[in-house]
Amino acid sequence: MDFISVFLFAVSTSTDNFIIGLSYGILKIKINIMSNLIIAFISCIGTFISMLIGKTFVNYIPSIYSNYLGSVLLILLGLYMLIGSLKKKSLASCDKGKKNNYYENFIEHPEIIDSNNSKNIEFKESILLGIILCINNFGLGIGASITGLNIYLTSFCSMIFSIVFIKLGFYIGNKSLPKNLSNCCEIVSSLIIIILGIYELII
Repeated sequence: MDFISVFLFAVSTSTDNFIIGLSYGILKIKINIMSNLIIAFISCIGTFISMLIGKTFVNYIPSIYSNYLGSVLLILLGLYMLIGSLKKKSLASCDKGKKNNYYENFIEHPEIIDSNNSKNIEFKESILLGIILCINNFGLGIGASITGLNIYLTSFCSMIFSIVFIKLGFYIGNKSLPKNLSNCCEIVSSLIIIILGIYELII
């Protein structure tokens, strides 16, 4: 079993959780243990479902091609994410950074989830937050599954990393570090996905 690939996947898919935790730490919006567990559980279920879909596709693809297809899909998704992150950074530097994408707007302003301005992410809000984060990683789960990653271990690791990254992000953000650190995290996440695709392609 390839633990390196599982690790890279779990880290990459949890970087948005880190960014959210970072933003909430800066804004002093608390995510209690229960809310964090709910978000992580939804992430786990979403990863499992997306990988299950990927496994279904594999049944219709000759085994000799499935790993190549999954690897190429991960590389393309990583490049798409990287170009998007660099483009967003370029637009922001030119003061043209208007968000026309709901997910990007959510990542930049996650406080919109705290609809009642309670400075605390409550039960219903944590479900919505978990679903939004989960949907964004759906394609990555399909690609990872096609390359042959273990569904159960990968889903479990996604849950654990989700919990850790949100808490870590909140802790760092609470120390009043710059919020634009989030864009660097997006670029790193994209590069990890590309590295994972290349790694799966050559092993």
